[in-house]
Amino acid sequence: VSVPPSLTTKPSDQTVIENQEVTFQCTATGNPAPRIKWIKDGKTLVEGDILTFKATRNTSGQYWCSAENGLDLANASAYLNVQCKYSI
Repeated sequence: VSVPPSLTTKPSDQTVIENQEVTFQCTATGNPAPRIKWIKDGKTLVEGDILTFKATRNTSGQYWCSAENGLDLANASAYLNVQCKYSI
């Protein structure tokens, strides 16, 4: 039986300080099993359930989790706000 993708875990908005590690998670069910891609600014970053990276001032923005299995597409997004450290 073919089942379109459905997101079971969606990424959530985060606010972090520059140089902290950021982790977004996204999981989906469906048949065939959906492939999950992470997208920012229209570019695919990585495939898989988890997106992890070190935050810099350039990584602020909206991240999209896209689950696709050939039948349909399911999307969710989260916003990352990176607060910069200022040296005095």
